[in-house]
Amino acid sequence: MEEEKMIVMKFGGTSVGNAGAIRRVCTIIQSRLPQNPVVVTSAVGGVTNKLVKLAKMAGEGQKKQALQFMQEIHSLHQAIAGELGIIDDQEFIEVLHQIEITLHQSLERIFNHGALTDELYDGVISIGELYTANMLPVVLQKMEMPSTFADARKMLRTDDHFSSARPLISESKLLVKNELVPIVKRGIIPVTQGFVGGTAKGQTTTLGRGGSDYSATLIGAMLEVEIVEIWSDVDGVLTADPSLVPEAHRIRYMSYSEAAELAYFGAKVLHPATLAPAVENDMTVKVFNSMNPDFDGTAISQHQPDGRKIDGRVKSIAYKEGLTVITVSSSRMLMAYGFMSQLFSIFDKYETSVDLVTTSEVTVSLTIDNTKNISQIMEELSTFAVAKVENKKAIVCLVGEGLKRTKGVPGQIFGLLQDTHIYLISQGASEINLSFVIDEADLPKVIVRLHDYFFSGELDASIFC
Repeated sequence: MEEEKMIVMKFGGTSVGNAGAIRRVCTIIQSRLPQNPVVVTSAVGGVTNKLVKLAKMAGEGQKKQALQFMQEIHSLHQAIAGELGIIDDQEFIEVLHQIEITLHQSLERIFNHGALTDELYDGVISIGELYTANMLPVVLQKMEMPSTFADARKMLRTDDHFSSARPLISESKLLVKNELVPIVKRGIIPVTQGFVGGTAKGQTTTLGRGGSDYSATLIGAMLEVEIVEIWSDVDGVLTADPSLVPEAHRIRYMSYSEAAELAYFGAKVLHPATLAPAVENDMTVKVFNSMNPDFDGTAISQHQPDGRKIDGRVKSIAYKEGLTVITVSSSRMLMAYGFMSQLFSIFDKYETSVDLVTTSEVTVSLTIDNTKNISQIMEELSTFAVAKVENKKAIVCLVGEGLKRTKGVPGQIFGLLQDTHIYLISQGASEINLSFVIDEADLPKVIVRLHDYFFSGELDASIFC
């Protein structure tokens, strides 16, 4: 049999959020049968947050409360299975029972250890995807579509950097192909967990919150597919967050670079790492709304279908909350080399990534979103500089091809924001984005004001809808 062409379909938490949503997802999968779908699923919406809470309760030694909460989570999935009419499937009931045992054992390991480590944490928060990835095949089979569970923990090989594991590409590619290709060739739909992987020792790992998108494009690249579909609860990539701008427009087409910048700077429709496998393997990523499956969504690829390159146009406004600004001042910077290396070696030491950086002769300002090791970082910085911390900040990012080369855009933006305190500004580092830092409290007015300015009036129908 010739190598089958496949498509990877990833469904987010809201897309599998209840029995009705799961039925709708199965109908969407049915519409893709001629394309040989491989399905990647998230946990039921809200379940991962519940599992995070559960893990923390266990880590704090709240055994009785944790076991009770665990039962609530399990009962939630039993109720969904009941609504789907699969609760009388004996094989599935046994699987459901085994998942419950796995979750209970994961909690017991935390109780016995007396503390919550990243490894033990992953063992708990990965269970949500295990429920849905085993539930979907049973529903598909009930709809007369052969389907089976394929365990990502055995296919997606990662390092042991728990809670933010890095995929080992060459090893994973062989495992993914050996597992999934034979299933697809038999006319069966494989369903696997997003967000989850495993080490060579069999330890469960996770790719970081929101990592299901990344799982989908990784698996797509390993299977050499042309298209990966990301199904969520919005009509594609929008010009702004619809919770702040209800009238936000859908973007028909985006470049990899534009979408990657948006994802990194807070656009919630895509995980920041999602686009890397797509870029490296020239795949098209399509973003759809599972609540509105007939809508075209957004296509993300190297170029627009008509080959045009649209420069100088703001395509979307993203933001990232919960940031901390650290300002470091030292006269040692002046006319000296090695200072920046010393500064950033501290952030590297404490595995803390930096978002934006601005510098002057004697001052560096930067933003971080992970304050886990902020005390140690500030202590080390204070040995050679004066360091100040400001919390509750946000990055606003305007994205569009060629913004760096377009005259007047910064003036337009900051002319609109004369009543807003701006802490950092960054443009020259990127061809396609202009970013600045403000107080979190100013976000709603800033996003609405910028969107009204750049997206009011008649828009190019080839770009926006």
